[in-house]
Amino acid sequence: MTDKDIRSEIEELKAKLESLSTTGGQAAGQPAAGAAPRQGEAAEDAGFGGGWLRDIMKQAEELMGGLDLQLKDVPAKTALMIFALGVVTGRLLSKRD
Repeated sequence: MTDKDIRSEIEELKAKLESLSTTGGQAAGQPAAGAAPRQGEAAEDAGFGGGWLRDIMKQAEELMGGLDLQLKDVPAKTALMIFALGVVTGRLLSKRD
């Protein structure tokens, strides 16, 4: 992106922020009954978000446990060779760009 594109995007985002803040200010004058469903929706979203996050964390812990067991069985020379190949591959890919 060029500087002009970035600046125009920033201006658009500022305009959206101002419109949202003025809309939020008008919504603050509404009765409290309108706020109760929003709080309920937020609680449901937090419960949903917490569920999938817990699942991902559990899967990551299982993966790390499995890798730990597998790495203990790999000889040191083999592990160093795999690491070195990864470094070489990374350097070659970065030079290609």
